[in-house]
Amino acid sequence: MRNRISCSAEALTQLDPDMVQSVVGRQVFQLGNRYYTENRVRILEGNHRQVSAEVNGTFGVYSQTIKLRGGTLSAKCSCPSTEQPFCRHCVAVLLQYFQEQANTSPESSSVVKTKDDVVESPSPSTSSDFNFREVTIFLDWLQMAIPSLGKNKTLPPNPSLPAGNVRNWAETLGNLHHRFLQTEEDLAGANADRQSTGERLITLTEELEVSRREAKDAQGTCVDLRKEIERYQQSLADFSKVEKERDRLLEQAMETAEVLGKKCAELDSVSLSVKSVSKSIQGLLPPAKALKTSASPKNLLVERDMSSM
Repeated sequence: MRNRISCSAEALTQLDPDMVQSVVGRQVFQLGNRYYTENRVRILEGNHRQVSAEVNGTFGVYSQTIKLRGGTLSAKCSCPSTEQPFCRHCVAVLLQYFQEQANTSPESSSVVKTKDDVVESPSPSTSSDFNFREVTIFLDWLQMAIPSLGKNKTLPPNPSLPAGNVRNWAETLGNLHHRFLQTEEDLAGANADRQSTGERLITLTEELEVSRREAKDAQGTCVDLRKEIERYQQSLADFSKVEKERDRLLEQAMETAEVLGKKCAELDSVSLSVKSVSKSIQGLLPPAKALKTSASPKNLLVERDMSSM
């Protein structure tokens, strides 16, 4: 991660926590401040223009280089973070450097100066920073702390020691134990999440099996419906054929009725003609009395003889 921003400060010591927070935002500042308070920062060298340091991150140790030159503040970190404009590790370095410079005088600076400074001051972190009494106090505290180290227990309060290596030993052990407790909490949370995820997975598997059975039943229902639709379609086709045959027979019946109508009219006409002829014949016949006179035995004999010829 490497970034550059404009900066009105003339020295890194002017970058107080409020100014840093206003630049990086509250969330990144809180993460960097946590790294700083847990003593994860180690200043390698620095002055009012440039600081080099290392930060013990979550997944390893990362290197930082922060420079302030020509109104430009540039920060470089070996971490893969995408936090803008600076990562949490650079924030922790700025807070550590600002605090060290605020708590120490130029004559006893704990920061090793580079070639940009004329005078180099020795680091106070030497063997002269502690004595046998401090070591004895630390060892007594360590004896009480050992049963709690590596366990989910709280360490006894840090011993009252002056600033120096011995005090740093106790603080380092306290920070390591605190990180261990946080890791245990994270692990317990991860196990709970894993168990919850497993239970949820079982539930989802059961629901998937139920859905699979329902899908299979629905598929069978769809097959039955498809067959029923095919039967209906066949029935409609048959009905269409019957309807066409009905229309054909109806048309044929109408034609037959029309022919019969014509025949009936003809028969009526013939009937009238027959009646007319019948009347005409009746008009030509002699009266009934004449028929009786002409039917005498003599006439009958004559008729019989004529018929025998």
